[in-house]
Amino acid sequence: MRAETMLFVKDVEATSKWYQEVLGMQSGHGGPEFEMLMDGDTLLLQLHQLDADHDHGVGLSAPVGHGVLVYIHVPDAHEAYERVKALDVPILAELQYNPQAGMTEFTVRDPNGYAIGVCRSKWG
Repeated sequence: MRAETMLFVKDVEATSKWYQEVLGMQSGHGGPEFEMLMDGDTLLLQLHQLDADHDHGVGLSAPVGHGVLVYIHVPDAHEAYERVKALDVPILAELQYNPQAGMTEFTVRDPNGYAIGVCRSKWG
């Protein structure tokens, strides 16, 4: 079993560029309505145009991202944190070790308002 995350966004191409620049993801699909962000052959995140003709039954009248924290696992949380700071990305929670989850993490907000936890766990 596995889960995949799809974020509904205002501008797919700009959001894709942000994730590529800030977190090092690669485009696996590209385009103005839909994107698949990858790490090699692994799908990490899907982006979908907010006002596209279909919403997959989600219903998008409420604010996007409310109550959701999307974790992105990276090889080095310290390096990612320094890159985020250098790019002046708004940091919601500073770099810290979370003993309950066993990971080093920090939280940023993406261009669409989603909270993104960037982390490196002790499990790999």
